[in-house]
Amino acid sequence: MSDNNQAPSMTLPEKVIQHVSATSAALEKAASLERATTEKQAQVESLIPKVCDVMIEHERIAPGEREKLAERLRDPVAVLELLTKVADHRNHDELARLGSGVNPTEKQASAGSDSYDSITDPNVGARTTRVKQSSLRLFSGLGLTPPAE
Repeated sequence: MSDNNQAPSMTLPEKVIQHVSATSAALEKAASLERATTEKQAQVESLIPKVCDVMIEHERIAPGEREKLAERLRDPVAVLELLTKVADHRNHDELARLGSGVNPTEKQASAGSDSYDSITDPNVGARTTRVKQSSLRLFSGLGLTPPAE
């Protein structure tokens, strides 16, 4: 009864044919994977110049770094590393839209205020070289001319 459940053993020619067909299927699969890889690499190569142009246009790289970028774009790991750096980068146009710069010749502490009023100043008790309101009132009360700033 156990003889009926076992598959009959294959002859040598049948084993050779089975081995050849299995090898053929594996080689066809490998060839299709190789074709897919070659096609994908051709697509990558065709997109590299466009990516370089866009990166230069949007000030992500300097024009002199074009060749170095093209070389790095051929490696997927390097592309992902580069993508993380680009995501964190801001160019001059983006920075200009995020806020406005300050005129470096104009002091912020004194900008827009020609007169000093120690009573309404938010920095109560701060040391200053300007004449305080209490001093003006003291000199006026004594009948003296208040000092000039």
